[in-house]
Amino acid sequence: MEFVCKECFSDKELKGFIISLDNKGNCDCCKNTEVEIIRIEELFDFFKELFDNFKVVENGESLVSKIQGNWSLFSNLENAHNILNFVISKLDTHIQSSEISVDFNDDIKENIGYWSHLKEQLKWERRYLTNINLLTDDLGWDGFFESKIVLQKEDVFYRARLHHNANADVFSEKEMYSPPKKNASAGRANPAGIPYLYLSDNEETILYEIRAAFLDEVSIASFSLKPEVDTEIYISDFTEVPTLFHPNEVNQKIKSTLLKQVISKDLSKPMRRYDSELDYVPTQFICEFIRIFTGVKGIKFRSSLHNVGNNLVLFDQDIMQCVNVEKVQVSKVIISSNKM
Repeated sequence: MEFVCKECFSDKELKGFIISLDNKGNCDCCKNTEVEIIRIEELFDFFKELFDNFKVVENGESLVSKIQGNWSLFSNLENAHNILNFVISKLDTHIQSSEISVDFNDDIKENIGYWSHLKEQLKWERRYLTNINLLTDDLGWDGFFESKIVLQKEDVFYRARLHHNANADVFSEKEMYSPPKKNASAGRANPAGIPYLYLSDNEETILYEIRAAFLDEVSIASFSLKPEVDTEIYISDFTEVPTLFHPNEVNQKIKSTLLKQVISKDLSKPMRRYDSELDYVPTQFICEFIRIFTGVKGIKFRSSLHNVGNNLVLFDQDIMQCVNVEKVQVSKVIISSNKM
């Protein structure tokens, strides 16, 4: 195998790099013709750097599953096996095949595992004087949240409120914003007394987020950026498709992806009736951390209750306007269960 092409990969950065070379020909891997190609040996350094982040273990996950499951580096499994096994045969590496059982190395596991340690510390040991310098200097977490999106004027987001009395009037636009500071209870992202605006980019998702039940009456508001906002509003994006092709930064990209996965899971985790508000403290802390060290105005993360939509938490609701409110009634609810 001498040449591979852009169609062998899904990683947008790697595809873009291959396209930038402007070298067309035939691919020895997927057999595409007259397509942008690259000599596979030009990717050896990247793959060597990638392999160095894994250790061989007995009861782990196959190398190809680890890579594809987290990053979808390759366009399909056949290309993944073919390219990985060819590269492995040409490198001096501890990795023996694409199917070898691996785990992330200790450096990565310790870095990401610190989130579990920090959660316990914040809940039960030290809450307000946790050493943030430890995070920035030793763990590098301040660099893991650099991926940002810019809110656009045409973007529409939704917020919902349940009606507790039948046939009540639709809530006013003013009532659809966050509550006043003195009435703001703790949430996944905000501490008590510091209101954030929780939105969704999908109108159906927001009904799941407020746990609407059959025949509930709900006011749904539409929000967009105020026309007078003349600066770019950056949001930390936890929903992006992560990329691996960042030569000399692969270790950092792996840590960033894995850390954002575990934090996003905690951010989107629904509270059960018997959970304590103490469970909010770690995600409140990390939202404040991201707000301080990146300067973003909010965080976008996936909904765990309705995988079609994404949630958005804004630290400052004054940048948004409520453009419309309408009242709906929930017509169908689907519930399923798993044995425990």
